[in-house]
Amino acid sequence: MGSVRLALAAMGVACLASGSTAAGEAGFVGMQIQGSSAPVAQALGLPQPKGVLVRDVALGGPAAEAGFRRGDLILRFDNREVSTFEGLLALVRETRVGVQVPVTVLRGGQTVDLTLRTGEWPAAWKVVQNAVATLPHMGVTLASLTQKTREAFELRWGTTGVVVSLLDPDKEGAKVLRRGEVVLQVNQEDVWLPEQVLAQVEKAKAAGRPNLLILVEGRDGFRYSLLPVK
Repeated sequence: MGSVRLALAAMGVACLASGSTAAGEAGFVGMQIQGSSAPVAQALGLPQPKGVLVRDVALGGPAAEAGFRRGDLILRFDNREVSTFEGLLALVRETRVGVQVPVTVLRGGQTVDLTLRTGEWPAAWKVVQNAVATLPHMGVTLASLTQKTREAFELRWGTTGVVVSLLDPDKEGAKVLRRGEVVLQVNQEDVWLPEQVLAQVEKAKAAGRPNLLILVEGRDGFRYSLLPVK
């Protein structure tokens, strides 16, 4: 039986997933949507409200690979008309993992036909358990990105990684990171569990490397920084 995984369901916003695997895992679409309205239709020059807006697209996900863009208005999904936000969710619930779904969107006043292939949920998007790890020499505590953590730190939809949950202002970490920032990569490898960062620290120590190269997302966007391992 199909299923839909939702995030930010209030205000008619959702993260789409569809279908189910043999193990019962929901399929991954990698697209955040938002309902339309009469004022939205008027702004787009449409005679009446219809379709659902694409609010965001996950980098490297099925929706991105299919060519979806922010601002697309989904008009048809799997050869059926999309009239409302709830209607699209109902259609997605019927879609199984690994199938190709024809989708028609309105983009810049023109209709565009796309083909979406639903996929498996990446590990970084399946984090549901709280986990923390501390780097004592840096005074940094890292936490996994559960939905509760995302809401507490008001993190952007689509962000994956580990969040800086605590910082000791007297330690070196406060010079490199800020509370609420997200570490996405360590030495060019994606991380989504605090223990993965600890493993990279130990690996660097064993290799005699003084620093880790980390990719961080913060208030000012993305940046690379060096994180001392000793």
